Amino acid sequence: MISVVFACIACLCWLIALTVMLPLTLIVTASKSFRSLFFSCVYSRLGEPFFKTHLDVARKKVFQLLKDNLKNKFEPLEVLEIGVGPGPNLQFYPDNCFLTVLDKNAGFESYFFKNLKKNSHISYQRSVIQPAEKMLDIDDESFDVVISTYLHCSTQDSSAVLQEVKRVLKPGGKYLFLDHVGFPQRDIGLYIQKFIGPLWTWYSDGCILHKDIATTIKEAGFSDVTCERLTFMNFTMYLLRHQIVGIATK
Repeated sequence: MISVVFACIACLCWLIALTVMLPLTLIVTASKSFRSLFFSCVYSRLGEPFFKTHLDVARKKVFQLLKDNLKNKFEPLEVLEIGVGPGPNLQFYPDNCFLTVLDKNAGFESYFFKNLKKNSHISYQRSVIQPAEKMLDIDDESFDVVISTYLHCSTQDSSAVLQEVKRVLKPGGKYLFLDHVGFPQRDIGLYIQKFIGPLWTWYSDGCILHKDIATTIKEAGFSDVTCERLTFMNFTMYLLRHQIVGIATK
């Protein structure tokens, strides 16, 4: 029943995008800079608050994995978060982290620093505005931990991102990840994701709903990868129902 409802919603979204909102649709498809600015504003003000209750459940799992896999829970950690966005993960960081953040979208900066002020326990180091595929300002083997949440859905080349992650991690360093993925093959949900996919990508600054991120990470050359699937059954999370969370060791 939910699938039928969302199929109808997807059709309605396309109808609205190609009629009432056609000028905006044309702008976000034609201008990458406008699309990035538009997304950072809408996501920070509306998207993150709307999904917060459910996404925070998944985000907490990432940081529980971090705590569970640290040999010394009190030793200072050099941490890099890639695709930091407006900083929704800041509240979950332990006190012993020295945090550097990276995002390709400069539009998120003002929202990030607003959130940073609310999390005084963070030992903030610096921000880098670069794509995760080419972290030119990040030195080799300089971080104990790299974290990304809902990043790979929006990257142009996840394999390149993962090679960069391995480059900047110290030997034995940990990469923690969380992302939404596609419905199983032949599930009607996958067809709905693909149907609304172009529209979602235009309005979400390149986000693709149905990427197979788990396989890409497992084939990236880490010494060990642990990956768990999450499923959200509530109505509002339908398009993001299937997610993965895990940890990889360099």
